[in-house]
Amino acid sequence: MKIPFKLSLLALICLLITSSCKKEIDYHPDWDSSSMSGKVDGVLLKCTLATAQTYVIDGKTTVQLLGNKATSGFSLLISDFKGVGTYTLSDSNIATYLPNNLGLQEAYLSTTNGEIKITSYLTGQYIKGTFEFKGQNYLTLATKTISEGQFNISLVPAKIPETNNGTNNLNAKVDGTAIGFTGEAVSVNSPAGKLLTITTVNGDKRLLISIVEYKGVGTYDIAKDGTGVYMKDQSQTGSFYADAGTLVITSEAGNKLKGTFFFSGANQNTTINTSVNITDGTFDLPFSKL
Repeated sequence: MKIPFKLSLLALICLLITSSCKKEIDYHPDWDSSSMSGKVDGVLLKCTLATAQTYVIDGKTTVQLLGNKATSGFSLLISDFKGVGTYTLSDSNIATYLPNNLGLQEAYLSTTNGEIKITSYLTGQYIKGTFEFKGQNYLTLATKTISEGQFNISLVPAKIPETNNGTNNLNAKVDGTAIGFTGEAVSVNSPAGKLLTITTVNGDKRLLISIVEYKGVGTYDIAKDGTGVYMKDQSQTGSFYADAGTLVITSEAGNKLKGTFFFSGANQNTTINTSVNITDGTFDLPFSKL
């Protein structure tokens, strides 16, 4: 599976996290300094939460900008970021509009028609710019025109308090340290087949697993059949992608998904030599089939 496809999956999954799992993410006052908005077919969508993350893949800096209001929002992904300038979507960049949190099949995606302009950027401080694109839903072929998009996002990391309480429904050891997460699982139809997504959070940590061509109870190779991601924080050195690992689904009865997992992976910033080892993973998650 090619990295650009994994990046597009991650962009959609992260956008789902900020909407469907927002209740698990504590508000942080520093987010008030960031903003994102755009018109969807002429109707203004002013996001109440806007965040950004940068990471390095194969020597190239990738920037992901996210904004959401309640269950809808935007995701902008620049795959070879070089600072101030204009990035066309036809150059391996991705823009997405998600109208609700019912699943990935609701997304309007563009990889060809539109552009993202970075008008001002200071490393570790802020990123500002504009965007416009025409997104298409790959199931219905319906389109949405996104115009007059703009963003002003702080790049200063906001530390979110961790939670270790009775809401945790996914547990694992991260390099030997036990950590609990709270989240959910969703199975949806997508252009690539049935897609399973597991999205969980704990403070500013994230643990995500996605499987393409999901077939229910069984064993899946995380690296070959999808992707696994662990984010220790929201910095550009905080993301690790699975290069080996296994997901075992033991039950999907009663609106619950149960199973086990493990995976290991290198830091997506390829300029540093660090890795993570996720072991003893178990989960009993709310499960929706859409």
